[in-house]
Amino acid sequence: MAKTTLATIAKQANLSIASVSRVLKKPQQTSALTQSKVYQAIQELNIDTYHNIDNYQTTEITKKILIIDNQLISHSLINYGIEHVLKHADYQLFYLRFPYSNNNDIQHLVRYVTQNLFDGIIVINDAPYLEKLSQYTLTMPPIILVNHFHVDFTCVYFDHLMIGHQMTKYLIEHSHSKIAILLSHYDKISSTQFLQGYQQALHRANLTLDSNYIIQDCFTYEHGRLAIKNLLKSNKPPTAIICADNICLNYMDEKYYSEQHYQSSYRTVLGALDQIRESQISAFALAYISHTKQRQYNELDRLNRIYKPLYKMGQQAAILLCEYLKNSNMLTKQYHLINTEPIFVNA
Repeated sequence: MAKTTLATIAKQANLSIASVSRVLKKPQQTSALTQSKVYQAIQELNIDTYHNIDNYQTTEITKKILIIDNQLISHSLINYGIEHVLKHADYQLFYLRFPYSNNNDIQHLVRYVTQNLFDGIIVINDAPYLEKLSQYTLTMPPIILVNHFHVDFTCVYFDHLMIGHQMTKYLIEHSHSKIAILLSHYDKISSTQFLQGYQQALHRANLTLDSNYIIQDCFTYEHGRLAIKNLLKSNKPPTAIICADNICLNYMDEKYYSEQHYQSSYRTVLGALDQIRESQISAFALAYISHTKQRQYNELDRLNRIYKPLYKMGQQAAILLCEYLKNSNMLTKQYHLINTEPIFVNA
């Protein structure tokens, strides 16, 4: 860092230039109080430090892993998969929900990681601070991003475009030309890709895309019922419905806080199913995304579905991190697709 910048931070923090330099270069040699003063000064001065901090180097093995969990539906099967592997490898796990409102807040995360000397970090789901965090990847311990793709991170994720295409193609092959789709959040990458897969399948089958069949913000039981009710009342009611899942939603999506029924991943499907039954529609196909291969012992077992192995995804992310920590010569950026499994029972 330029000497003038160090001096500016030192003056703001009421510390020596040498103390500021040690916090940024060799934090393990400084106290938590000194680090706190430096990062507070950096935040107050609105200074970006990512290009001025030394690359991350392991000075000691702490056996501590930080899990930043951005999921709306907390502690999913992804978590259980991660915990199974890391606990078996004798790692101590620390969970964090990182409150974020502006770019300066990234300094809080950098400070927390620096002070606690984590061996590695796992981030679950998308978050608005990922772009900023990507600038710090070389100055942080290894970071694995789970259930979301970002070019600047090592990622373990699903191909939602393929999932949307596969489900739509199956229904088309079984004589359905009027297919509606229920999406949870329109501006999530997963929803965008899912919709693209749906559109591609229709295009390749020479079917016209009807925008009235695309239902956004559908993530509760009540949303599922209302969507089906309105679709069946339309001039061109669909004969098949595809329900996306809510697993990519994050806890910073504030408009979902007031909803009381988002906790279950299958609420939308169950709402849609109940409305179809109430409307006494027999020739109707419903497809959804399942997170388990175990029987539900209800109507969900008789529906077409794509199985997304969330537990396996968590395991793969944790295994990848463990392998990296054992062998620092591995490439830092890798992209790992988790395969899904179609379970088609009828149309």
